[in-house]
Amino acid sequence: MSPTSQPQSRRIVSIQVCRGLAALLVVFTHIQGIETKYFGVNHLRLFRYGDLGVDLFFVISGIVIASVTAGKFGHPRGACIFLYHRLVRIFPVFWIYTTLTLFGYFMTLQSTAGRFNIVASYLLIPTKLPMLLLQGWTLSFELYFYLLIFLLLFLVPERIVPWLLALWGVTVIGLKLHIGLSPSPIIQLLTSPSVCEFLAGWILFRIYRRSRLHPAAGIIVLAASLALLVAVILHDDPASIVDHPWRRPILYGSFATLFLFGALELERTRLIRYLPFFASIGDWSYSIYLSHILVLNLIARLIAPSLPYPAAMAFILVVGIAAVLLIGYLSYTYIERPLLTLLYKPAPSPQTPAKQPA
Repeated sequence: MSPTSQPQSRRIVSIQVCRGLAALLVVFTHIQGIETKYFGVNHLRLFRYGDLGVDLFFVISGIVIASVTAGKFGHPRGACIFLYHRLVRIFPVFWIYTTLTLFGYFMTLQSTAGRFNIVASYLLIPTKLPMLLLQGWTLSFELYFYLLIFLLLFLVPERIVPWLLALWGVTVIGLKLHIGLSPSPIIQLLTSPSVCEFLAGWILFRIYRRSRLHPAAGIIVLAASLALLVAVILHDDPASIVDHPWRRPILYGSFATLFLFGALELERTRLIRYLPFFASIGDWSYSIYLSHILVLNLIARLIAPSLPYPAAMAFILVVGIAAVLLIGYLSYTYIERPLLTLLYKPAPSPQTPAKQPA
């Protein structure tokens, strides 16, 4: 969860770096959850703001999908290949980690009956029960976006796509205002304002491709995003943001959009250079995202009974992050990348997809 512009296949490095940052922010959120679960304290409360990593992922997805579909609308064969690539990008690795999670329940003799809908967990269908792999709910949003773009690729010329996307956003907001909280998880998904974060990413790519801003613009926008984040931290509890259907996209979504806008402009004006390691974390980000809860819980189960707090938490924090990065690298290198190499098909047009699939 890297864009390119036609016709070259150059990666936008800042997107990869932000992808890695988003994954690490989500890791910090679940480290805070480990502290609460195993030690009953909440001293790492600030880590809970790492939930905004999900919103970064959504905006990044909008940027990436805008880049890989540019010039390809109105072509049914290209639409089918796009959908195939998206499904291959999400499901095989996701199924592996979902199965590992299910295996973990069997190994610890914990029943999944009544706690999870196993079939829905594998197919990323929202239900009233959580998914086996808790992060799966975000991938349901990704699939929703991909299916909509697939229909547009299949049916309509590119010149009217911006209008239809705008109509989609307005419709989602209008339905949410009218329906409010629905008892149906599917309706909640379809009418969630969070889907507008994908549209924000789409708009960002259009601006990036067509506009040339003042070299200082990146600094100003990035500073504005960080000022917004500080204001959110000072005045809002993280739980009140995540659990609210409007506050999350407005606050976290706005931060993610501004932050990515600033990062894109800083890279374009060459005011910032990224170390290759940070871009590599972006390559590993999907594997990190899927594996980190399993890794952190395993480490916490081993360490929590052995050391007192806060020594145990410090150990979990340091060793946990190192282990998450290591497993992410190994998973990407020996599972994710080989699967993508095996399953991907060449695109049907001269435009080359990004080096690392989104």
